[in-house]
Amino acid sequence: MAHAPIHESAIRQGTADEPDVLTQPSVLSISTDESEILAKISILAGKIKSIDLDASSIQDSIDSIQGTKPLLVYPRHDNFTDLPCIDDTKNNVWLKAAQTLRTQLARLDFDLIGKQLEDFIEQLIVVRQRLHVDLLSRTSALALRNAPKSSQGILPVELWAQIFFLCLPNDDFVKPDPRQAPLLLCQICSAWRSVATGTPLLWSTLSIRGSWRRHIWKSFLECWLKRSGNAVLYLDISIPAYMEASFDTDVVKLITSSAQRWYRLKLSLPDNLLRSMLDNNMPVLHRLEFSSIYPIANLDIQASQAPNLRTVALLTKALYPQPLSLPWQQLTSFSSQCWLNVGQHLEILRKCARLESYSMCIVHADIPPDAKPIFMYHLRHLEIIAFIGNAMGPVLNHLQLPKLTQLSFTVPSESPVYGIADWPKFYAISLVERSSCRLTKVRLKGIDISGECIQDIKKYIPSVVSIEIH
Repeated sequence: MAHAPIHESAIRQGTADEPDVLTQPSVLSISTDESEILAKISILAGKIKSIDLDASSIQDSIDSIQGTKPLLVYPRHDNFTDLPCIDDTKNNVWLKAAQTLRTQLARLDFDLIGKQLEDFIEQLIVVRQRLHVDLLSRTSALALRNAPKSSQGILPVELWAQIFFLCLPNDDFVKPDPRQAPLLLCQICSAWRSVATGTPLLWSTLSIRGSWRRHIWKSFLECWLKRSGNAVLYLDISIPAYMEASFDTDVVKLITSSAQRWYRLKLSLPDNLLRSMLDNNMPVLHRLEFSSIYPIANLDIQASQAPNLRTVALLTKALYPQPLSLPWQQLTSFSSQCWLNVGQHLEILRKCARLESYSMCIVHADIPPDAKPIFMYHLRHLEIIAFIGNAMGPVLNHLQLPKLTQLSFTVPSESPVYGIADWPKFYAISLVERSSCRLTKVRLKGIDISGECIQDIKKYIPSVVSIEIH
């Protein structure tokens, strides 16, 4: 059931009065223990500052002693202050000797003082380092004490984003619902909202329904696509034909503006809208699923438009695959709900040499007389849905599948032979022997199978390890 989306203003509801803890500092009530920690931190910071000032002063003194600054201090007592006056002209040699001794003694005293000061500075450095470690420890303790008060105080933003991604519904496409992620995450608090709106993967998938009210189409889509950033997109768009008018030109342009990022498309649209959507360059499109009430004879998707398209699924029985122009050569998976005869399926297989998975709906067992066997080297999974039970086997005679690992046979509930048709045992055994493949899984649905048949499968196809019966 589709839910009406929530407008941007509604997404913000309940968060306007809450502080954004990602951009604003938290206001914390400080307990008695926290006050003591803060006081000790202040004392430690003061001690470290005092040590730094003392060290700076001592370093200036050392620079003076070493001659980098003028030497202004002289010893007050020495053995040369009481020398009698000597005639300079007669005793010049003695006077010079006295002055040299006085200078050398002063230098010796200051060298000893400088050595003591250097030792003291080293002690101050050791004490400072211890005080700094103590300061960091107390600061960290205070931060850890306050961290749980923030919604993101423990986990990094990247981990929050991963947790939010796991909160998304298990559906292939997210239906906008204020009671589910990602819209619900935006209503918890401003911190969660910031993480949610800043995580593009949360907004990379969207189910667009025709039941949305017209006046919120454009604004809501703009907001959602903007939040998806550069992420690849998974879009499910369902618009009934009678609501085509509500899907106006502006909305079409808005959606197609993101065609460069389409990775998976599931479309249920009127023909005109479907063609308009697929008439774009879709460089990363990998999977395309669409339905229509008409055959759509002129739908044309070139390989240059969708170079990475690998999977195509036709979701309605009225949609015939033959008239469609698709890049058949590059497809690895194709399925159709349209009932075709064996010859038409063989024609599709011939166009898709790279197929790894194929699902065919066979309406009857008639095979053209000129039908030639087909060698499909890459085909691994083959599903045969037969309206008439005896149509399941003959098609296998025209196939050679060396890589086949899974083989499924289904009789739909609307078939008159549902629950009573036999499985084509001999055709399947012949296919495995002819292809020399290692078949490991067999799935049977709507088929009458006994315990003896199961034993025959294990006996004649020993590579089978799994048999599913529905």
